[in-house]
Amino acid sequence: GGWSGAKGGDIEIAKPSQHVIEQTAVRILSNGDVCAQFTVNLPARGRTIQGHRAVQIFDQTLPQLVQKALLYASLDQAAVTGHVLNVEDQEWVRSSLDVRGMIAFVPDGAVLPRKSGADDKPMDSKKSGDEDDDTPNLVRFHSPDTLRVTFDLPNMQKTLAGIGFRKGITLVVGGGFHGKSTLLSALQVGMYNKIPGDGREFCVCSPNAVKIRAEDGRNV
Repeated sequence: GGWSGAKGGDIEIAKPSQHVIEQTAVRILSNGDVCAQFTVNLPARGRTIQGHRAVQIFDQTLPQLVQKALLYASLDQAAVTGHVLNVEDQEWVRSSLDVRGMIAFVPDGAVLPRKSGADDKPMDSKKSGDEDDDTPNLVRFHSPDTLRVTFDLPNMQKTLAGIGFRKGITLVVGGGFHGKSTLLSALQVGMYNKIPGDGREFCVCSPNAVKIRAEDGRNV
């Protein structure tokens, strides 16, 4: 420790979110090359770079990371294929909304609540039999029968059922802590595809949707 102690040597890259969106950390170029941008904190002691440790990072550590993280042969190929097919189906459902007179869709079984306001990962269900676990009981989304519609997914070869929000005005009502804001929070990011396992896959809305919120104390 201290100013004169050894420090550095860490490698950092931007962590992806729950949304499948274009980013600069990892890109596929037009020629098919994969471009990864990351930072290397050179190992040092005080103001002096430790050259031998730096060489080890660039000569051994980085090539191993590239081989394990960026080469298709090193990945779970079934999981990669499933990810792509899932995201393509999400995009297909979104593109099908307009022709069916809808502006949004939320599937039955969706996990809309998040872990916390600072964590966008899905809420975990309460562990059965653990009385000391204070995690709230997870309630999955279930569509009213009168508003349920279905989509036949082309890639995953299954029928997806859920609520279809028609063009026009839809009023969402209910008591406190009944999930109104949770539903709206999921819809406001419905223009983005989600990673498999997020819980909000196929919670889609029109790509032109915008959120409008009235200032506190003012009428809409």
